[in-house]
Amino acid sequence: MSAIFGIINKKGSPLSDAAAVLIGQAMQHRAIDGQHSWRENNVLIGQCTLRMFSAPDACTLPFVTEDVVMAADVLLDNRPYLLDQTGAAKEISDEGLLLSAYRKWGNDCVQHLEGEFVFCVWHRQQQQLLIATDQLGCRALYYYDSPEMLVFSSEQKGVLAVKPGPHVFNEASLIEYYFRQSDPAGTFTKDVHALCAGNILTLDNGTIQLSKYWNPVPGKYRFKQPGEWADCLRELLRAAVRNRIRTDRPVGITLSGGLDSSSVACILAPLLAEMNKPLYAFSSVLQEGAQGEDERRYIDIIGRACPNIIQTYIHAADTGPFQDTLLAFEKDEVFPNVFYYMDHAILEAARNKGIGVLFTGYGGDHWVSWKGNPVIYNLISKGAFASAWRLLKTFSKTEGKPLWPILKREYVRHTAWYKKKNKSKSDHIGLGLQDDFYNRYRDSLVFGAIRHITTSMIKNISSGRTGLFPAMLANRNEAYGMRSAVPLLNKQVLELMMDVPPELFIHGGYKRSLLRHAMQGVLPPEVQWRTDKGMYSPDFFNRIENNREKITAVLASGQEDAGFRYYLSRESLAACVSKDELAMIRMTQGVISSIVVTALQKKGYVFENNFS
Repeated sequence: MSAIFGIINKKGSPLSDAAAVLIGQAMQHRAIDGQHSWRENNVLIGQCTLRMFSAPDACTLPFVTEDVVMAADVLLDNRPYLLDQTGAAKEISDEGLLLSAYRKWGNDCVQHLEGEFVFCVWHRQQQQLLIATDQLGCRALYYYDSPEMLVFSSEQKGVLAVKPGPHVFNEASLIEYYFRQSDPAGTFTKDVHALCAGNILTLDNGTIQLSKYWNPVPGKYRFKQPGEWADCLRELLRAAVRNRIRTDRPVGITLSGGLDSSSVACILAPLLAEMNKPLYAFSSVLQEGAQGEDERRYIDIIGRACPNIIQTYIHAADTGPFQDTLLAFEKDEVFPNVFYYMDHAILEAARNKGIGVLFTGYGGDHWVSWKGNPVIYNLISKGAFASAWRLLKTFSKTEGKPLWPILKREYVRHTAWYKKKNKSKSDHIGLGLQDDFYNRYRDSLVFGAIRHITTSMIKNISSGRTGLFPAMLANRNEAYGMRSAVPLLNKQVLELMMDVPPELFIHGGYKRSLLRHAMQGVLPPEVQWRTDKGMYSPDFFNRIENNREKITAVLASGQEDAGFRYYLSRESLAACVSKDELAMIRMTQGVISSIVVTALQKKGYVFENNFS
């Protein structure tokens, strides 16, 4: 299944035909295999369908019974448990199994669900609503609430189609775009909110209430040997990948040649081979004869190790970070990342192959394959000198280097003294933004490497930040007619990561050591132990140079004025051109921001200071 949507007139008046039509039309692009809705008096519940099996099944949503109406976008990881607990038939769909779980446990069913989901249940007799998102927020849900109405949808455009104006721009969405730091529930529209990870929303007597039903808690795993942690991670990853294959359509992966996507590919390909199915891989590389380096060498190594991989190389020729910007914004509903042109080129190629599920290695470097840069510094800081010394010597032996440069890299560069002395990039943090705008948020922003990975990631999971990108991927991919699969951010995998001793991330003298050791015998050694990594779009900076006229036009023209009036600085952006890589990325973000903000102004968005 795919997107859900709904409108509830809280005053009890019959829903207008116009509102029902508008929200249905706004979500029509998600109705790959049809759209159905249920409407009664003041309530509309709708469902867009994307089937993962070529043979039409009997499951049409929303489910409508005498007492409840349910719409859902769901992929359940714990079907055996739920089948046992509910007594449902083995062949039941995930949606039907979800309804059975709701019948057994009511609102508490969320405590028994594992997987990725967003669903709503309307009680016809009690006139009550329940909406829930999965524990990590891997499925999106947006809502608008006023005294008159509640509107919700898997995409913001469904809400905006019905929500009364004026729409007010949420300037914090620019802070999110630049620094990945803001309220995860915020969107680019001030009174449209995301229902974040592990939350339920209920509506009763015209009043909504948000409540958190799940928070990450460490303590589930206890192993003594490094190999036991690696073995457990490997098996959890296999289970996460296997659970997400469920389709009889072709299966694909975005394969970069790096450790994360290669690990997923080398788990996924053998599973598909057992089913006599190929794995379609889509990779960003340079065009033949172009100058520079790409990841083709490592991608080909994975291809030789997995003979059932069918490789497609993507060049995304004649495009770049300033083409089709507004189309990307319309699809993604966030300010486009600087590589959006490559993302959408890969999705277009995958759609042409009829892909049903597209895997990605996204999320690994956030935790599963974290580099562990501050681990030795943290050990020394808390007096664990013997452990730090052993790790330093291991790095020295593995890399064939004397201890001093290792000590400088792993300890000295993390000290306050060193950071103060080498503050060269700190002045680049706010490049492209007006001082007044940036200073309103400056004190709340935190920069620098993560010091305590478990604390940081538990906070991100609980707040909903970890789920933001997977949720966006889910919406983006389903609009292209395929489901997204992000196994490295699977809940069971991340529960293991909460308990992993930090030293295992640099065990054996390797950065990202835990995943490397978990992939022993799975990955080809040339990829398993590689220490270099190229860019996702290998000619990104050349594409910027090729768009210099566009950059100059945006900075000089008064046509893109809205962003520069309130948030962006032409002088600061102009100073970014031809500087270091961070400055060039900030400049690219500034040009993209100016294009998007101007488009929103033309749509009637309000930007006055009293609203910002």
